[in-house]
Amino acid sequence: MTPQVRPCDDAAQLQEYIDTYWRHGHVLARDAALLKFTYGTPWVDRDRFPAGLSVLGLYDRARLVGFLGAIVAPYPRPQSYWLALWHVLPELKGGGLGGKLLQRMQEIAEERDGWIGTFGAGPEALPVYLKRGYCVRAARRWIYGPEASTPVSLAPVLHSAECEPSPQWFDYRYHRHPVYTYDVRPRAIFRTEDNPWGRVTHACWLAVEARTEVESVYRAESARATQNGRRYLMDAWAFDRPGSGWMLAPGDLPSVFHPVEARGNIIYAVGRPFVVARVHKGDCDQDRPNAASTTEAHATATGHD
Repeated sequence: MTPQVRPCDDAAQLQEYIDTYWRHGHVLARDAALLKFTYGTPWVDRDRFPAGLSVLGLYDRARLVGFLGAIVAPYPRPQSYWLALWHVLPELKGGGLGGKLLQRMQEIAEERDGWIGTFGAGPEALPVYLKRGYCVRAARRWIYGPEASTPVSLAPVLHSAECEPSPQWFDYRYHRHPVYTYDVRPRAIFRTEDNPWGRVTHACWLAVEARTEVESVYRAESARATQNGRRYLMDAWAFDRPGSGWMLAPGDLPSVFHPVEARGNIIYAVGRPFVVARVHKGDCDQDRPNAASTTEAHATATGHD
């Protein structure tokens, strides 16, 4: 019998699958609150996903043998599906079943004149999206240096069908996160953490020109790092230079910190019917804890100085 695609209705079964077949100890397998925060946003269409989880399962009768999850958000279209985690059992790969999951999620998005895509795709995944009509663009990692003499980039033009994140989304994403505490400012949002490399501030969202906020946080957090004898950096992801003072990150600089590894400074955004005009670290699931047992220690609350 060919496995069937249908909405996931059992969060515990999904967590067991993630832990067994995706990665043992994965945070979404261990943290029920984070799983619900990720796949149970207020924008999930309960008619399409009766259990309130925006996850499609691949079922061999009652057995889960694959899944595709999406974070439903009100941007860049009012009903948008940011793909986050996609897996099919190894013995079923090559049979088109992963494609069936993507096709059904795409149909759900398009039935409501929505958008579907992701941020964080690797180069090996691009052919999968390109042959299905998705647009692709490379995002680069940037680091901030207050003394850097760099030009200000022109403001990107939104696609004619694109909308910006709503205040309701910002409240949900950055004020109600079950693990992380964010430093939310008028034109920028940051998260600072202490990790084995040093002290790092991630710019999770930046307005077109947020230099005042960037400079303020950089001064305060770099001073704290110096006082404690630690290295410091501030980074951001963007298609183009996110503002004055930002430089491309060097290749040997760690790009992940749990564990500390240099995994490269280019990742891809894909979208259908268009790719978003701007990307940020806070988009999709790019700013997510990696281990349930250590997330609180890695979430350093920061306040306005």
